[in-house]
Amino acid sequence: MKERSSVKLLSIFLISFMISLSPMVVMAEPSTMVNTHYVSPDATPSGFPALIVGTVNNFDLLILKEGLLERVVLEGIEIPKYDWSRPHSRALLALLRSTIGSWARIQKISTEEPSSAYVWISIEDEAYLLQSIIVSSGLAISVADGEIELSYAEEYASKEKLGIWADEANSLESRIEEDYGQEDQPPVQDSSVQNAKLVISEIKIFDNGEYALIVLAAEERGSSEGYSISIVSKSDRSVDEDVFFFASGKEAEVHEQITILVTLDRSRTVSYEYDFVWESFLDPRGGYLRVRAPSGSETLFEYEYDRRISGFIVTPLN
Repeated sequence: MKERSSVKLLSIFLISFMISLSPMVVMAEPSTMVNTHYVSPDATPSGFPALIVGTVNNFDLLILKEGLLERVVLEGIEIPKYDWSRPHSRALLALLRSTIGSWARIQKISTEEPSSAYVWISIEDEAYLLQSIIVSSGLAISVADGEIELSYAEEYASKEKLGIWADEANSLESRIEEDYGQEDQPPVQDSSVQNAKLVISEIKIFDNGEYALIVLAAEERGSSEGYSISIVSKSDRSVDEDVFFFASGKEAEVHEQITILVTLDRSRTVSYEYDFVWESFLDPRGGYLRVRAPSGSETLFEYEYDRRISGFIVTPLN
């Protein structure tokens, strides 16, 4: 096989490279990309630097460029409709989440909103095309008229029966179940603990989502242990895009508040007072959050910016 289609197994750390959008350089925390494959495309990395700060609808990226948020559609690939019951869908979402907080080069193809682009990420000081990682791992298919040829990556995934090309549950899918299924399980709760009744009372978002505060209020006295808060997909409210579990509980009296700091970089010093840290991203354009109690009951909240109060309004939807 030609050099451009040589296969590299990526079970290595995803790290950020130091290209700043402003005089201040921000280093992202390393994250791990596991059980993925890569077929090198015949293309040269190019584009402008941007910080990946989130996912949209489970398959698009949200980037921060020169202080402005922008949604990016991954050019050159066709992603199957998201289905939580399918291991390859969960693997793709986990892969995209692993890029959050990292810098990338965005090679734009269109200027329409949302724009489409090829995304180059840096792994151990080498540039890799995100679309080729996705297609090589069997998590999407290539399109025929793409500017960068990805058919070799698709051929490889098909031959190896990876992801969507698997005829039945294979080693990749079992590894996905093991690697991603376990981390999504809530911690075991002590049955002797009396739980508080928690609701979201306030949301504050700073610096285009670089930091955010989620404030919960206790309507009934008890512990937060066993609770979880999730960022909910805007396209499918049954899907949680990211989840924070209260692995250790905090005792709260009635009306007492519990504050979660949401940030992409927990290493940076902040002046906000908080009880827990969640490495994630809240979309400053608004969205949905779900609070799930240990009993399984849950409440969906919508938050949206209101210019009249120069802040966010939080509304329970059920």
